[in-house]
Amino acid sequence: MRKIKHILKAVVILGIVFAFVIPTTAMTEKTKPVINKINPYQKLFKLLNLNPGWEEQASGFWEPYRGIHYMCAVDENVVWAVGYDGSGSNQPVQEFTRTTNGGELWHADVIDGAPADGDTAMIFALDDMTAWVPIYTSSGLDQGIWKTSDGGNTWVKQASADFTGGFPNCVHFWDENNGWCQGDPVGGYFEIYTTTDGGNTWTRVPSENIPAPLPGEMGTVGYYDVVGDTVWFGTQSGGRVFKSTDRGYHWTVATTPFGAGAYVDIRFRDELHGLAMDKNFAAAELAETSDGGLTWTAISYTGTCHGADFDYVPGTPNMYVSTGVRTGSPEYNGATYSLDGGHSWTSWPEVEGIQLFGTSWVEGRIGWAGNFNEDQYTGGVYKYTPEENEPPSAPLIEGPVKAKIKTNVTYNFTSTDPDGDDIAEYIINWGDGTAEEKIIGPFASGETVSASHIWAKKGSYSITAKAKDINDNIGPTGTLSITIPRNKTVKTPLLRFLENHPQIFLVLKLVINRFGL
Repeated sequence: MRKIKHILKAVVILGIVFAFVIPTTAMTEKTKPVINKINPYQKLFKLLNLNPGWEEQASGFWEPYRGIHYMCAVDENVVWAVGYDGSGSNQPVQEFTRTTNGGELWHADVIDGAPADGDTAMIFALDDMTAWVPIYTSSGLDQGIWKTSDGGNTWVKQASADFTGGFPNCVHFWDENNGWCQGDPVGGYFEIYTTTDGGNTWTRVPSENIPAPLPGEMGTVGYYDVVGDTVWFGTQSGGRVFKSTDRGYHWTVATTPFGAGAYVDIRFRDELHGLAMDKNFAAAELAETSDGGLTWTAISYTGTCHGADFDYVPGTPNMYVSTGVRTGSPEYNGATYSLDGGHSWTSWPEVEGIQLFGTSWVEGRIGWAGNFNEDQYTGGVYKYTPEENEPPSAPLIEGPVKAKIKTNVTYNFTSTDPDGDDIAEYIINWGDGTAEEKIIGPFASGETVSASHIWAKKGSYSITAKAKDINDNIGPTGTLSITIPRNKTVKTPLLRFLENHPQIFLVLKLVINRFGL
């Protein structure tokens, strides 16, 4: 496998040397995009049906400079997204795009019946046919939720979610009937609706069920997350996170460390653990929670975390992805990932400097990120699929071959990774029947990590460990045998005398029998 990769790399290098290199075009206006065309390396891998990691796809939008600010991936095949005007003129856009084959083909269209001055806040899709879009307008009129049940061919406005006084920001459905949507404060409390019939009838949640907004506090388009029946949304000009555990009927609120002027978005990996981000299109601020959002603690992270968008990667222990888009500042563009819940971030070099906005991920570490298109057939989306790399090598385990009972002993684990992927975690089994232990990364190839263990009983045991990389490749097992010896008997002079004169026991026996002792 590695020989094939080396050959492919050589072919790519020769191809770049002898072929033309497609240039990138930089736009000078603040909101205009950089058009990034697919490179020969990606074309070759696609031709050979090999996976290059990140690959460019055509979003299908017919107007140039359409950006994608929000994506909703249903599974590895079905993804919906909504576009906006990235040309610099900031014209309202009522367009969406959809793929049903993992992005090989995207089909874009207009949300029919949407107001001419309307912009899409986000999109939520239940499957390949059913989706909802909140649309807000510059006039504040004709705002609301639009639904399609036929893959986007037709759309219907769900009029009972009124939104006459504030933007509709978010919408989510747990199934075809039960849903929730949220807007800005109207009448002194957040405009939140629930439905049990697919949105045909929306009922506003009463004010007594929602904590009062702070002065000037609002929701933000698309800033929310859901795990099970629990839903959270972040606010701007308040720096807070609202939470409901019953699908939107009752709410609590918590503050974050970001401050009142923050734009707070949230992503959760389960009902207790999640990240909050103050999005600012530069280096993002992060905070974490381990109690479901009741309290938040600021993270002082290493590496680069972009502030355009982020997402938790489902099915992973603690992986998050961030994307960046900022014209004229390539250091704020690209995508980075964290394997430890946001504490350290690593860049994907193949998309460094490329503007990436809305992102969405599914199980299998498959994800999409919005870009800017050139035309209907060129650009607009980047997709990531894990490379089929070789697994890490067996960890080298170093530590005492003999250990003492009930003593905390430290062992070192070192593994190499032939394909250069970060090692995501070490999986350790202690041979005394103790539960499996995991040490979460990322760790660079060859980096040594340590773990301690207390052996409770005497005997012979073993330590076994495997390394797993970012793409879930698990390497072979490393083993170390451990002996916990029995304590030596301390011999007194009397014991040594008796050992050296065993006949004394016969004399003692005769004496005992003679005198009846």
